[in-house]
Amino acid sequence: IQRDHNLREKGGGGGTMRVLIANVLAETGISDLRADGFDVIYRPEITQESLADAVTQASAEVLVVRGAVVNRKVLESGSLRLVVVAGVGYYNYVDLHVASARGVYVANCPGMNAAAVAELAFGLMLALDRRIPENVADLRRRQWNRGAYIRARGLYGRTLGLVGLGHIGR
Repeated sequence: IQRDHNLREKGGGGGTMRVLIANVLAETGISDLRADGFDVIYRPEITQESLADAVTQASAEVLVVRGAVVNRKVLESGSLRLVVVAGVGYYNYVDLHVASARGVYVANCPGMNAAAVAELAFGLMLALDRRIPENVADLRRRQWNRGAYIRARGLYGRTLGLVGLGHIGR
């Protein structure tokens, strides 16, 4: 927040900036914000329906969300200066027209889950080759088709092509 937006200087006023975190966040992230001098209000139980009221009650200048929709009601409910979507995209979650009109910065966390997505892609490749979903379905039906499932081609020695080398591809 401090590095990317330098909001303390842009808004003036000194004082402690209040950050409302309305989703689950690692304790290290919370403690880092507190160590940087932010007044952090951690409320991961906030629902979509109560988000606007929570922003108002917290007098939050910064709102951190993951999957919550930050609509007109939320953006107009307090004195927000920054909305951080703790994920790679924000266009499905934040009303950018209202945020822009109100002078509220919107940020995301590009690359945040790149390793997890890359690992999932490898897991899915293995699952397809080894026919794991079919294996599991048969096992649940108390069937085992050994002949069909030992014919996996395997990934060893094969070539994987990557299209694009963004956060996930790298």
